[in-house]
Amino acid sequence: MKYVGRQALAYGYLMPLLMVATYNDDGTVNVMDLHEATQTVEGDLVLCIGEGKKTHANIEKRRAFTVSLVNPAQMAEADYFGTVSGHRVPDKFARTGLKAVKSKHVDAPIIEGSVLTIECELKQFVRSAYFSAVLGGIVDVAADESVLNGNRLDAKKTGMLLYDSFSNSYLALGERVGKAWGEGRKFM
Repeated sequence: MKYVGRQALAYGYLMPLLMVATYNDDGTVNVMDLHEATQTVEGDLVLCIGEGKKTHANIEKRRAFTVSLVNPAQMAEADYFGTVSGHRVPDKFARTGLKAVKSKHVDAPIIEGSVLTIECELKQFVRSAYFSAVLGGIVDVAADESVLNGNRLDAKKTGMLLYDSFSNSYLALGERVGKAWGEGRKFM
């Protein structure tokens, strides 16, 4: 093993690339890309968002947001959302040509063409020196039928992209290599 220093993780480790959508004060759509997120044991989402971000302010005001997986068809748009500030370019969503519809359950938009969207209500902010952990209660999940096996989600069918901070690249989800809570049974 060789020690490579803290900076080797830069922006974290391999994580799904997500689009977080909110409404601006005037009702237009704002979207940011994000790869710092996780799900709690209780089933809530936790997003790490800088307090200076437009999305953070929108969530604080509207108390709702949606989170969509990004697939290769949306890669350029998601990358743009992560490159341009909603404060400086308030019409950045419109510039991409994407369209959105209002969520059925929360006061936030759903990006058309997204194969999986999680609709969330704000539960709380946990603030740190550099960002807030935005705790969102999952209200419902909207999934395109193309990513389902019956009523179950199929991760491979989503075509979800992963952000690789080691190489500053996007990767496609790979093949299944094992069964969770099954591979270790040989040691029982």
